[in-house]
Amino acid sequence: MTKVAKVDLDLLKRLVGELESALAISETIREDELDLNEYIIEMSKAAGLAAGIMQEATGLVGDIQMTVRIAQGPSSKDKEDPLTKLMGLVKGVGGGLPGSN
Repeated sequence: MTKVAKVDLDLLKRLVGELESALAISETIREDELDLNEYIIEMSKAAGLAAGIMQEATGLVGDIQMTVRIAQGPSSKDKEDPLTKLMGLVKGVGGGLPGSN
């Protein structure tokens, strides 16, 4: 049976929720004209969370690509016998350096 990679969105969902919370807090601080330092700290937290979301999104793209590759099954190149590939290189058939044939 073919193993299917699972795309996990739980961490990404949680990071987005935390980002929403940090932005809501920073908006409250800004509207109430509270301490500028607190506003900067909350916005820095939001920036860090946004960076984490970007990192997880990149991983998610990789997971999706892997899932698609697994669903497509092995390609015809993958099915070729490794020994045949090596012998082709030795004999100069089907590979090697350009101009070596």
